[in-house]
Amino acid sequence: MPAYQLYVYEEQEKREALEQRISEQVDACTEVNGTIRNRVKKFLIEAGITDISEMNAVLRVRYEGYLERNETVHVPITCLRGFDRIFIHRMKEELKTLAGQRKYTTEYRDQWMCLTHYPEIEIAESFLASKDGKELLWDFTLGCPRNLKMQIFTVLKAVIHTYEGETRKEKLLALRRFYQFCVNHQVTDIETMTLSEEQQFEQELAEEFKGRKKRTVFGILRTSRKILFIQASEIHWQANVWFLERFHFSKERMNPSKPIELVSFKEVTNLENQKILQKYLRYLFGITDLCISTIRIKLLELRTFLVYFNGEEKPIYEVEVEKIQKYLEGIRDQNTREATANGRIFMILQFYNFLVVKGYLKKIPFRHEYYLQKEVHVHNDRSVPEGVYTEILSKLAEFPEHLRLMFLHLWCTGIRGSEVCTLIGDGYEEKDGDYWLKVYQVKMKTYKRIPIPEALYKLVQVYKKKYQIGPEEYLFQNQTGGAFRYGTFRYQMLKYCEKYQIADGEYLFKSHDYRHNLATLYYDSGISLQAVRDYLGHEYEEMTRQYVDYMPKKLEKASEAYFQEETHSFAAELMKGEFHG
Repeated sequence: MPAYQLYVYEEQEKREALEQRISEQVDACTEVNGTIRNRVKKFLIEAGITDISEMNAVLRVRYEGYLERNETVHVPITCLRGFDRIFIHRMKEELKTLAGQRKYTTEYRDQWMCLTHYPEIEIAESFLASKDGKELLWDFTLGCPRNLKMQIFTVLKAVIHTYEGETRKEKLLALRRFYQFCVNHQVTDIETMTLSEEQQFEQELAEEFKGRKKRTVFGILRTSRKILFIQASEIHWQANVWFLERFHFSKERMNPSKPIELVSFKEVTNLENQKILQKYLRYLFGITDLCISTIRIKLLELRTFLVYFNGEEKPIYEVEVEKIQKYLEGIRDQNTREATANGRIFMILQFYNFLVVKGYLKKIPFRHEYYLQKEVHVHNDRSVPEGVYTEILSKLAEFPEHLRLMFLHLWCTGIRGSEVCTLIGDGYEEKDGDYWLKVYQVKMKTYKRIPIPEALYKLVQVYKKKYQIGPEEYLFQNQTGGAFRYGTFRYQMLKYCEKYQIADGEYLFKSHDYRHNLATLYYDSGISLQAVRDYLGHEYEEMTRQYVDYMPKKLEKASEAYFQEETHSFAAELMKGEFHG
């Protein structure tokens, strides 16, 4: 046989052997329709594939183009699903070997990725149900910083493992749109995205989407920041949004009914000032034992202060004294309570003390005493009128069960609304015929025991038994078993007070007013101010005086006593000639 004919014959044999192997490998995946298997076979052979272990996301992209060019294919997604099932079938076999386990890894790689090829079989198969497959393909070969691609990949994995169904698809499509924005605008680090970049992203979405979809897509930025901050091997102090879940603060410093999820520095656009503020907050978190809510108040005040100087190129410790003084004068001249303005001055003073200690300044560039104002204690009558709470009590049976019991705690004990939300199962005690409640005061970071009515104690026992509340569990719980959110409590009370037309629908529920109620009742009954202070858990009597709405009643009683005497009657005053019209 001539050499050329021999060569042709051998090549034909090779092709036939190749086609036979591809055919056998594809046909092993019997769950795929025969027609679809044949189309995959044809494509693989034409593409020069020698073994289906060579199938990958890039080849899938080529196959999708191949299907689109084929006029006989009317439902490309069905054919693509067949391609993916064949890939999964092969992946299952390869994962049984050590080499296969090294090949199929969830570690980041600069390559295309298809979620139906995800190295965890259960997850890969779950994506086969995608109707259009728009969320499946991810290109990690794009010309952008590797750090950014790794961040997107980290968020992608977290979304895949956290969500399911349509919610997962929405999150993935939003993440892909965000990825596109970061590439187009050369974002190098999601955690240090500037405020202007964030605003640009929102503006683009406003032009592209409307309504709920825009909010969903924009929400992926916060989700991404949270995932990256919490999952990092070490705390990313340079991030301009910190998620407090990462810090594992002691329960004494947190209020579970009013949780603070994050703190943000991105509003401070002078990067040096932003770094200084981050250092200061790190100091407050780590060195002090302040409540997190108190620290957040300090942060918000200092952030407002530094935002005022965003236009300055210099860092805050180099800004001219006159400009600092002008800002402090503005605080003094604002129409706010003296105590509030003084508190703001002291927060800025503490910040400057930190700057001096850290060596940014040699001395504080202003005399804070000059800006302080004399505090005048103003009393506000906040007690709930008897007619209002009597009406609520008369209609309380119409309220949901948890709201009934929560309101009774407010009305009977005068504890804070947030304290009601964080009561626990074993906080109730009966001793020698008396009934007691143990309450944790977040502000004071300590427990106190107060007497409660027998009826309230018994109602709680019935409630605990009915809902199987354990000793260490919250009496009132949110959907995940945590403390009931104070914001939810107030919203629900407002809703039901309006629904049942309390005070003709005009009553605005405020839980703290019932604290004033009880303080006033006790004081009006002859209990000393010191005893009322101890019951409320205040450090100073000045605070308690602001809670006791005693003046109107005291004046009314004095007036009645005065005019009961005949010599003090209105007629007697006229006869004396001492009344002048």
